[in-house]
Amino acid sequence: MTRIGLHGAAGQMGVMLVRVIASSSAFSIAAGCDRSGSPKIGQDLGSLAGLAPLGIRLTDDPKTLCRAADVIVDYSAASATMGLLPVAVANGTPILVGTTGFDEAQRAELAEAGKSIPVMLAANMSISVIAMYELVRTAARLLGDEFDIEIFDFHPRNKIDAPSGTALELGEYAAEARGSSLSDLMVTARHGEAPPANRGSIGFSSARGGDVVCENTVFFAGSGQRLEITSRVTDYTAFAATTLDAAAWIARQAPGFYTMADLLRSKA
Repeated sequence: MTRIGLHGAAGQMGVMLVRVIASSSAFSIAAGCDRSGSPKIGQDLGSLAGLAPLGIRLTDDPKTLCRAADVIVDYSAASATMGLLPVAVANGTPILVGTTGFDEAQRAELAEAGKSIPVMLAANMSISVIAMYELVRTAARLLGDEFDIEIFDFHPRNKIDAPSGTALELGEYAAEARGSSLSDLMVTARHGEAPPANRGSIGFSSARGGDVVCENTVFFAGSGQRLEITSRVTDYTAFAATTLDAAAWIARQAPGFYTMADLLRSKA
């Protein structure tokens, strides 16, 4: 049985995973951690999830989390992940990061931590989005740069990063398929009078509102035709199975910096 430590355990994804793990025979909840100062610190994780008490109280101490768990599942915020990272390295605890919004320097820190522990960064755990990555890669390769690429993401009103991590990963797959890097092709802001898009550029736009879970669309717009590839996740439980599968997998790996593509290759 894999012992899961939840970082961001009082958040929406953390609470959902408590419910799923509590009914699992393959996983157990080792501990749960949330931000210091949260009014929920000290409460029972089961009670927070609307279940019978589990006898595990929410802590704000990442050291306790890392020492109790076989692997950490992190659904917190980028700044909180950066605080967790050195503690996980010091305790030799693998970490699965489902958080988004990292800048280049923070991503470099995650990769550096991978020299000491297994670290997996995965922006989206929906199987429909994982399939979408491959569809976008194939479409970008087949259609060529005579088709403009625009990526749109719609997330709940409390999501703080834009474009979303999923949208950026979709852009990375599209850019790679065209033999380039996203940083060379990315366009993120259009307002007022703007010049025509450069051939081959990848544009991004975002919407935030209500309780939308996760919607992503990649548009391939050519002369007289358009291809749209869309994933719509309507319930957070859609992320659960793949999250736990990835957590069990990363817990068994040697130190390294991994992505969902590594997991998929291992199952091919």
